Amino acid sequence: MLELHHLRALEAIASHPSLTAAARSLHCSQSGLSHLLRDLERQLKIRLVDRDRRPAVLTAAGRRLLRCAQVVLPEIEAAEDDLQRMVIGAAGRLFITLECHSCIDWLLPAMLTFRDGHGEVELDVRLGAQFDPLPGLLDGSVDLVITGERSSGRGVLADPLFRYQIVALLPRHHPLAGKAFLSPEDFASETIVTYPVSECRLDLYSRFLEPAGVIPRRRRTAEMTAMIVQWVALGLGVAALPDWAVPASAAVARVPLGEAGLWGEMHALRRRSDRGLPHLDTFVAVAREQVFAQFSGMVVSEEKPASP
Repeated sequence: MLELHHLRALEAIASHPSLTAAARSLHCSQSGLSHLLRDLERQLKIRLVDRDRRPAVLTAAGRRLLRCAQVVLPEIEAAEDDLQRMVIGAAGRLFITLECHSCIDWLLPAMLTFRDGHGEVELDVRLGAQFDPLPGLLDGSVDLVITGERSSGRGVLADPLFRYQIVALLPRHHPLAGKAFLSPEDFASETIVTYPVSECRLDLYSRFLEPAGVIPRRRRTAEMTAMIVQWVALGLGVAALPDWAVPASAAVARVPLGEAGLWGEMHALRRRSDRGLPHLDTFVAVAREQVFAQFSGMVVSEEKPASP
């Protein structure tokens, strides 16, 4: 029954010395304003304006609706302003979750670059090995998931970021360090150092060892990339990491996995309903630029981006 133009009319009557002035502020005629009021009073079955007074004043019922207008109209105007800024990418929210531990090396610089031109966008990042990001993406807890999984199921779009080679890390003097490439069988007697996630989320296991039926002797975990590299350098095991994530100064040997190499691809997942949001499109573009500027050996994804 109540509409915004009703609330705007009551606000105009309360803030102007006459119905004529109020109508002028609303860009309508006095008769049009009076007709609007009579229709609303007929629907509500109560008088809102005392027209016998000069100037006309709001009744108790009119003042009640005025208080409503004074709360609702500023909120509507603020929401409209926020939406307009979101349309041009000047405002919004960008909560990011990482499934890729090593990605923090380029994600934080990308966030700083993005922040320079998008200071009103609310930014946050969540790290956590045990967090399942897809439910969080779909229920609105996060807005972007950086992952090696190309999940583009119902309600989700995947923006490919870049392709990269996954290499084995071995102590410099390891017997396998001089090989041109490693086979799955080379890992059978080794201790594997990985992030603390399930094996199905590790490319070394899901795409290299398990298809060959190879089960390593032991697995140990470390939370940080630097710790994994250090443990390998100390001879406490071997590992497999993105080539770009291993510092050039690391005291380890890098060997390709398989004759053709093992390649991974990083994606940015978003809700399908968020397709085309300017601040998300901009961040994905900034992230790509940051990666190729910061690291060598990256390959442009062959897939087309999901965003325009």
